[in-house]
Amino acid sequence: MILRPPANQLDPRMRTVWLVEVLIATGAAVAIAAVATGTTAFAGATTEAWVVGIVGAALAVALAVSAYEAARLGYEHYRYEVTELGLYVARGWLWRRWQIVPHARVQTVDTTAGPLLRAFGLVAVDVRTASAAGGTSIPGLPPAVADALVEELARRAGIEEGT
Repeated sequence: MILRPPANQLDPRMRTVWLVEVLIATGAAVAIAAVATGTTAFAGATTEAWVVGIVGAALAVALAVSAYEAARLGYEHYRYEVTELGLYVARGWLWRRWQIVPHARVQTVDTTAGPLLRAFGLVAVDVRTASAAGGTSIPGLPPAVADALVEELARRAGIEEGT
């Protein structure tokens, strides 16, 4: 059975957040490749240094090019909606995941924001349950939207005060 997509998308700035995350990882890969190339050249293995440098550069270019597409696909395939059954979240473009967190199972609803989300004016809503599988998270929401979602989920779950 294939469920219909949930109604709400993340804030479009989330694409940029994911792009920046991958570009930071790409920068780390470039730094590692540069150190490996330098170390190999310093050891006197000139041919091997060229091979390491070329492979590292190709990897960096491939990561940078794929970063944009991964961010776009991640954004397009991440949706959420509060339904009568619970919080319905669908995500993933390669491996699809549809999840419904029943309102009765919700224990806590929190908002979080790391440095990168804060830099883009976004927050994440974390929903936790008693289950070992744990709940879910919705990244990339404007604070006002996240606050309304937290209040709605807390109200439906019977939590006295959302956090």
